Amino acid sequence: MIIIQDYINALKKGKIFGSKCNKCGSVTIPPHPVCPDCGNFEMDLFEIKSEGEVKSFTIIYIPPEQFKEESPYIVAIVSLNDGGGSILGRLLEVDPNNPENIKIGMKVKFEPLLKNDKIVVAFRPV
Repeated sequence: MIIIQDYINALKKGKIFGSKCNKCGSVTIPPHPVCPDCGNFEMDLFEIKSEGEVKSFTIIYIPPEQFKEESPYIVAIVSLNDGGGSILGRLLEVDPNNPENIKIGMKVKFEPLLKNDKIVVAFRPV
């Protein structure tokens, strides 16, 4: 059985888990108990490599209240290696005031970011 708390605990340890459908092969992050593509209930939980590349990004100037002090910041869609699907996360160590330094295809690695005992998915350039 796939439990979201297991996913969150793994993130805190620097690991990303996804689920893969035994029927159609669809990969979901975070893990789902049911395949969103074909409705199959047979899903395998697996660890995904924590490296990938930036596919798209945006700069957040008006954030949710809990991130107000950090604005502006960058959020990117990262395509994970090994066919692990894509995940949304913060992009660290890149100045949001110089977006020309952010490149589509930029190689990044997952790094958990703890904020007030909450996990924020984040990536650093490699």
